[in-house]
Amino acid sequence: MASLFKRAHKEEVSPATPPVAPAEPSGGVALTSKVLPKLLASLAHVPAPVLVDLGPVVGVNVSFFGEQLACKIFVEDLFAERDAHARSGKLEALPEALTARLPHERGTVDGVLCWDFFEYLDKAAAQALATQLVDLLRPGGVVYGFFGGPPGSLTSYTRYAVEGPSTLRLRQVPTTPTPRYVRVVRDLNKLFEGLVTAESVLLKNNTRETLFRKPT
Repeated sequence: MASLFKRAHKEEVSPATPPVAPAEPSGGVALTSKVLPKLLASLAHVPAPVLVDLGPVVGVNVSFFGEQLACKIFVEDLFAERDAHARSGKLEALPEALTARLPHERGTVDGVLCWDFFEYLDKAAAQALATQLVDLLRPGGVVYGFFGGPPGSLTSYTRYAVEGPSTLRLRQVPTTPTPRYVRVVRDLNKLFEGLVTAESVLLKNNTRETLFRKPT
C-alpha cells in the first residue's frame, strides 16, 4: 500500500489501493520513545522521503508521518504474511515471500519502520529480510525497530500507534502462536551488516529501541 502526502495534507492514493484504516481506538499501553525523535530528525532534511512500514495499516501512523515529513509511505503488513505462512504450515517459504513483498528498487528507500517484526522471524527469514532492507536503503537511510524482548511464546503481536513525536501506544493483537526469537546486540549487528547503530535505548522490558543508519 502506498500513500503520498504533501504539506497541504492532500492524500493521493492509486485506485487499486485500499482505503487507509481509521484511527486506532483508545486503550493499550503508552510508551515514551527516545529514539523516534531521532528518526524524525534523520529524515526531516530529506525532500519527500520514502518510508517502508513493515507493520499493518495504522491510520494515525500514516497521518503522523505524512504530516511530519511530507513523505511517501508504503505499508506492507509483513505481520499478515508471516501469520498466513504459520497457519498454512509453510514457514520454510517465508524468506522468499518476505523479500517478494518488497519490490522497491535498490537504494530508493529513506526509512524503514520495523517495529518488533524481527522477533517473529527465525534466522533464515530474519537474515533474508534484513539483507534486502540494507540493500533498499539510500546512503543516510535509517531502520527503526524494537529488538530483544524476553524469550517465550507469543500469541499476539504488538501494534504500535504513534501519538506524537515521542509517544507511542502499544496494543496487543492476536496472532498464530510463535516462539519469540531473541537477538542480542551482536546478532543485530550481523543481521544489519552494512549499517551502523545511530541510537540504541534499553527499555524496562529489556526490549532495545534501535535506530540503524546506512553510511553516506
